[in-house]
Amino acid sequence: MRSLVICVLILAAACKSGGGEAGGADWVVPTTPADGKGEQMHITGVVKFHEIEGGFYAIQGADGVTYDPTNLPEEFRHDGLAVEADARKRSDAMSIRQVGTIVDIERIRKR
Repeated sequence: MRSLVICVLILAAACKSGGGEAGGADWVVPTTPADGKGEQMHITGVVKFHEIEGGFYAIQGADGVTYDPTNLPEEFRHDGLAVEADARKRSDAMSIRQVGTIVDIERIRKR
């Protein structure tokens, strides 16, 4: 009986860890990958459409910073979409948009 209880507890723990951070199934890696340059950072925020320069999508961070992703996947280009992402800050890059911190997305998911 004790062995059965232990097996059930192990199975329950394995099922519980199957999603989110541990499983990683809901993370999306952009088809244009980050090149590994720059400081790593974690962003939590909302995707916003900006009308400047013909229109583009940025991420308004929960920290109050606007992030200008160079490689935001198409499926995340929806105004108002809550996201979280692992990214690299590109201090060595410039943009004519000048709306915020330029980042390369390493992986991203909906919140």
